[in-house]
Amino acid sequence: MATPGKMTSRERVFAAVTMQGLPDQVPVVPLLMTRGIREGGVRVDEVLLDGEAQAHAKKKSLDKFGGDVIIAGTDLFTPVECVDGCELDYLPYAQPSLVTHPTPTRDAFYRFKEKYEKEGFKPSKRVLAIQEEGRTYVKMGLKDTHAIPTPVGGPITTAQLMTGSSEFLTLLSEDPEYALEVTELALDIVKNVCRLMFESGIDVCNILDPFNSSDILPPEVYRKHGLPFQKRLFDYINNDLKGIGFTHTCTFTQPIWRDIASNGCFNFNGDMYPGMDKAKQAIGGQISLMGTLSPYSTLMHGSTEAVRNEVKKLAAEVGYNGGLIVMPGCDIDWNIPEENLHAMIQQCAEIKYPMDIASLGDLSNVYLAGHPKHPGKRSSSVSGDTQIAEVKTRHEDLTPQQEVNEKLVEAIMEYDGDKAIEWTKKGLERGMTAQEIVFDGLSLGMKIVGDMYERNERFVTDMLKAAKTMDKAMPILTPLLEAAGGGDGPTGTVVVGLVRGNTQDIGKNLVCLMLKANGFKVIDMGKNVKARAVHRDGGEGKCRRHRHVGDDQLVLRLCPEGQAAAG
Repeated sequence: MATPGKMTSRERVFAAVTMQGLPDQVPVVPLLMTRGIREGGVRVDEVLLDGEAQAHAKKKSLDKFGGDVIIAGTDLFTPVECVDGCELDYLPYAQPSLVTHPTPTRDAFYRFKEKYEKEGFKPSKRVLAIQEEGRTYVKMGLKDTHAIPTPVGGPITTAQLMTGSSEFLTLLSEDPEYALEVTELALDIVKNVCRLMFESGIDVCNILDPFNSSDILPPEVYRKHGLPFQKRLFDYINNDLKGIGFTHTCTFTQPIWRDIASNGCFNFNGDMYPGMDKAKQAIGGQISLMGTLSPYSTLMHGSTEAVRNEVKKLAAEVGYNGGLIVMPGCDIDWNIPEENLHAMIQQCAEIKYPMDIASLGDLSNVYLAGHPKHPGKRSSSVSGDTQIAEVKTRHEDLTPQQEVNEKLVEAIMEYDGDKAIEWTKKGLERGMTAQEIVFDGLSLGMKIVGDMYERNERFVTDMLKAAKTMDKAMPILTPLLEAAGGGDGPTGTVVVGLVRGNTQDIGKNLVCLMLKANGFKVIDMGKNVKARAVHRDGGEGKCRRHRHVGDDQLVLRLCPEGQAAAG
């Protein structure tokens, strides 16, 4: 095989993307979006509506670190931001966060739909700013040397941002036709955003569609509600706009890899759990792959040697015959160490094609993201749980109490609310306490469903259905639990809320249900809670005895309200 000559970054990226020939070296997308803005000496929120300023900040980052692309924009919220009523918090050190879902009700949706059909698509100020950013890169001459991609939220991901994630999951189950109607409108908005991006000179729209993850949607739901819209979008990008589209979907996607490879995109990028090497084996002959140096455990907290070794492992397992672009996950933190960024980019540049895998050294103890031995992989949360082990191995005749517990577990796993109510009442009739029914029956069922979710045997939709099943029985038990513990629950009172700047309430709702199941009195403050309210209700007002305050830890360092809530 001939050795490729020296390529520009642009040539290198598109050689890998199209797989029409080998690149000269392993291409790298270091995701210098918000982290790139930092090098311009400005905060993210100061430049999101100033495309030229954002471009100059990221150009400084490109000059400092290198890499084969310069990315316009920062996030997937550009389509939903074009919907009337959408509110984002522009954060200083991270990509924006959705504060208000624009169409949480049918009335709000149909009002917007009527206006949209009458007046047409109206781009947000930020979409126009990203257009200006793209044009600025073209004026700088960067399109001659580098690829210019931009992230755009996908159809079903935008649809759930319009309604709210928990609400949209409920719609998929209870009113799928309305869910399709919302996604249809979202698709048109996404198409228009992509059109404006390509008109500005941007090369690639990377369609961020994390809601399609098999952690969230069962594969059959994706194939009905996600995949058809992706195919229509990429047909529009490829044939009408003459552009290039990528697909980005996070976390566990193995059951839908072949579907993604057939949706019309040029490249698939994301975590690719349970491993990018497995994705290469399954679909690497059909489509190029971009990922996944672990952005947290390796790039943020690993040594430069660990970064270099993980890049080498990606090259050896995924990029041996081309078709690989190294990228650290979905985004990188504002505080990623400079030496680790340099290590990732330099190591990619040092691996030439045709690749001499033996020269990369002994990588037998290096593991890719998703592998059980990767530093970022955690063990099952129910590992060693004796209750679950007993349920799985129980064969003897059951006592009356054990029968109640077994039937309650079955009710949770079958999502049968009537059965949960029936056997809760029978348990009380048989002399069981409310705590016993909760801890040894309902809560155990939730643990088992959670264990199955962690083993990729059930999905977020199943977790929600199980939680709602448990919730059906709680009105019978809650008064008894509260009576046993006075004003608080027997274990105490917990104030739970998502701090302002975070609206992803699926996990919060599950946490609230599990806390109730474990004997806590829960004060659910909802989402977009200001720090002052967290301290007020968690401190002097509603929760004085056995006080616990919960907020979303993932946003604390990046969201001002989260930092204030944490004190």
